[in-house]
Amino acid sequence: MDKPVFLFPTEAEAAVFRQLMPEAEVVIIGVGMAEAAAMTARYLSLKPTSDVVLCGIAGACDERLAVGQVVEVVYDRIASLPEQYAKEYRSERGTGLESAESFTVNASGEALRYVAECGLPAVEQMEGAAVAAMCEAMGVEHFCHIRAISNRVGDSRDKWRVEEAVAALGGVVSQLFK
Repeated sequence: MDKPVFLFPTEAEAAVFRQLMPEAEVVIIGVGMAEAAAMTARYLSLKPTSDVVLCGIAGACDERLAVGQVVEVVYDRIASLPEQYAKEYRSERGTGLESAESFTVNASGEALRYVAECGLPAVEQMEGAAVAAMCEAMGVEHFCHIRAISNRVGDSRDKWRVEEAVAALGGVVSQLFK
């Protein structure tokens, strides 16, 4: 199996991980579904790989997850698609982290209307389903999706604890993949 490539939406989300794992292949894919899918496709077309790990921050949709906690997304979907067009993306890898469901959204708060359907703790983020779809289309064998909780969905931006989440994310992911 290939060494994993680590995809992060922003350099800020990748910074701690880069310090802890300077030899790791890190790709910044941008924020949002379109940019993340395009940059993932570009990377995979130039450097095909069988092992991709998507990492970033997320908002917790309910009280089951703590701010600063790192989770593995095992199920993702685009929140706002009508049911007849919705596709589910599942990850088979087990990291030992708490499992979470995820909603890929265009704007913070979109996932809240779907949380009642969740059996697992739920998060929202802006890239996951798009990256999972691209990895599936490009033949990636192992896709893992890890998020650190920076806020509760609905919190004002001044209450987000991004630095704490990024530090936790970098520390946990570097330990999982060293």
